[in-house]
Amino acid sequence: MSATKNEFLRHTLATIAYRFQKSVSVAGKDFADFGLGKGSRNAIEIIHHVYHVLWWTRVFVQEERFIKEKPEKLSFALEIKRVNDELAVLDKVFSETSLDMDFSKRLLQGPLSDVLTHIGQLSMLNRLNGHPIKGEDFSSAEISTGVLDYFEQNANL
Repeated sequence: MSATKNEFLRHTLATIAYRFQKSVSVAGKDFADFGLGKGSRNAIEIIHHVYHVLWWTRVFVQEERFIKEKPEKLSFALEIKRVNDELAVLDKVFSETSLDMDFSKRLLQGPLSDVLTHIGQLSMLNRLNGHPIKGEDFSSAEISTGVLDYFEQNANL
């Protein structure tokens, strides 16, 4: 089997998409504003931050610049859609861009790991809000490289 451009990074994005969908699919009506207080982000703020990290990553890969502007805050449903859309765009960028291994490692250990951490926070908040995510063996989940393919195959997650 031949490798595609940035296959590992693209598979990481598909994993992020899968876990993100799991983390928001069980959310109750009050989940957007649910948080733990004491200066921590609530669910919608975490999702907004996830979008910002993905957007920042895409611009950095495409234009080799850091963006300073902050994206506007949207409703809960639109923030979720925006994260999904940005994952798809970033996947396309990764599929079309040659990245060396050192740069790829930095993306994995930095923004992509940050996003996974925040998805874990969303999952924890859902449990604390009375809507736990059903447990599963994520290493056995049917995740294939390519976020667009993932969304098409798992539209009803």
